[in-house]
Amino acid sequence: MTPPRLLRPLRTAVAALLASTALATAPAHATAAPAAPTDLRTVLRCRVATATERPITFSPELTLQPRTIRVTGTFRVTHCTSPDGSERNLRGGMAMVQGNALASCTGASRITGSGRIVWYDSAGRHAGVSHFRPLRDTVNGHNPGDAFLGGVVTSGPLTGAYLAGKATPTSDVSQCAGLGLRTVYGTGRLRFLR
Repeated sequence: MTPPRLLRPLRTAVAALLASTALATAPAHATAAPAAPTDLRTVLRCRVATATERPITFSPELTLQPRTIRVTGTFRVTHCTSPDGSERNLRGGMAMVQGNALASCTGASRITGSGRIVWYDSAGRHAGVSHFRPLRDTVNGHNPGDAFLGGVVTSGPLTGAYLAGKATPTSDVSQCAGLGLRTVYGTGRLRFLR
């Protein structure tokens, strides 16, 4: 069993990996790239959750020793609403992500990746595919899980919109320090801003 003093940083690290995978963001430590403008409004907000049959997967598994890890996952994007009505056609979809990181149970750096969201409308019809990439190549912050959630849509619906959100592991991550961690499930919220 993992000592209680390790559980908080362990959960934070897994949340960081979950978040970075979900949004395919960049390294945890370095110089910041241009930040998103501060006068943005939310054009779409959604819930996200790992797909039951496809959790976030770490290969090789996360352990206490930092090493290069391949991260893949699929997220259900649901309950999307457009506060300003500009994106009311996008109601949900599936996000597929992949990336690499120098990672351990207590942190991650040099995170790279890419992702896409296949969108559907309220009738379940295909509504396009958005591709996204990191907004920054470095993030400094107290809560890396939240800081990693940042990116920009490069093509498809919402092109040019910024991504922002939060993710939390919903599966037991306490075994990471002892047995290692091969998969994790999680839920969160995602916003697109213009």
